[in-house]
Amino acid sequence: MREPSNTSESMVSDSISDADCVRRIQHGEADAFEVLVRRHEKTIFNLVYRMLGDYDDAIEVSQEVFLSAYRAIGQFRGDANFSTWLYRIALNHATTRRRSNNSRQHRTAPIEDMELIRDSQPGPAETLEKKEMQERVQLALNKLAPEDAAVILLRDLQDVPYDEVARLLEIPVGTVKSRLHRARQALKSLLATYFYAGRKAI
Repeated sequence: MREPSNTSESMVSDSISDADCVRRIQHGEADAFEVLVRRHEKTIFNLVYRMLGDYDDAIEVSQEVFLSAYRAIGQFRGDANFSTWLYRIALNHATTRRRSNNSRQHRTAPIEDMELIRDSQPGPAETLEKKEMQERVQLALNKLAPEDAAVILLRDLQDVPYDEVARLLEIPVGTVKSRLHRARQALKSLLATYFYAGRKAI
């Protein structure tokens, strides 16, 4: 399979479905992969970014995700949606990177979408308060076990349905619900600790 072209504009229409894109790629139309990248890159970046809490790592890992997907797309049989398959690749890469990062310090990234365009600018006090909240949430997420962080990110932040989360993580729906409950309690406890520490520092 040849690599995707570097042309600025794909010859494949953005209106075709993921399944059609995959079929075209599998039949040699590598340009169709550019449509899939444009369609899913923001969602994948946000997931990886929130999983890792580091902007530079998220950029690098997101690129690795799409490269892995392209190389493995010949094995995709359509048993699940392409987006589900891509999410699973992203989670695997992010979890591996997260574990490798455990032994080193990395800067905290806010949990918001970095490309979000705001209609109005908040005041300095509101901006500072929001930034502190985002940093504490990200710090708490970084403390969770990777499997707990993944289930919270998918269900609570990405709004992925329970059955889809179960397919992504390859666990029963009941396990998703119990793990999510455990992860929420752990996150709540960590946030309470951070906010208490913050008040004491004032």
